Amino acid sequence: MTKSIAITGHTQGIGSAIYERLGYSGYQCKGYSRSTGWDIVAQHKQLLKEIESADIFVNNAHDGYAQTNLLVDLWPKWRLQEKIIVNISSVNRYPGLSANTSGYSAQKAALSHQAFIFMFKDTERKCRIININPGFVRTQMTAGRDVNMLEPKDVAEAVAWAIHAPKHIEIGEIGIWPTSI
Repeated sequence: MTKSIAITGHTQGIGSAIYERLGYSGYQCKGYSRSTGWDIVAQHKQLLKEIESADIFVNNAHDGYAQTNLLVDLWPKWRLQEKIIVNISSVNRYPGLSANTSGYSAQKAALSHQAFIFMFKDTERKCRIININPGFVRTQMTAGRDVNMLEPKDVAEAVAWAIHAPKHIEIGEIGIWPTSI
């Protein structure tokens, strides 16, 4: 049976790479991006209805606390189903690594923190949550930064690897960044 994946922010950067990578793996991918007429804040309720029928949700598009709000509102619908939520967070969520992006860091920290509350507090859950925390990734968002960066396909590979983990293994968090070697 082909699994279906819903992904926000699928037309650029990390989201585009994930959409492409998982599509090549035989998943039926459906994307929701501003460029295709979806606003994750203004169309929150409609988006939840669209996502609800998927097997995997990649919570990628960042717009303030919208990722956290999607997670919080999807969780009651999915918690007792064998589904997977992948949150694209950031190493910027860790104290001391925020790179002067305090608003962004707080929003990503809220997303990861809420995911861990669900993971550790809900002992009846069947839905798995995976937080992917990349360092700087070469996208439009990071244009002009002079640092060693990941490529979007690196994050996509981490997502693909994590969703294929055996069901008896919980991968709560993956931090990835480029080596300095």
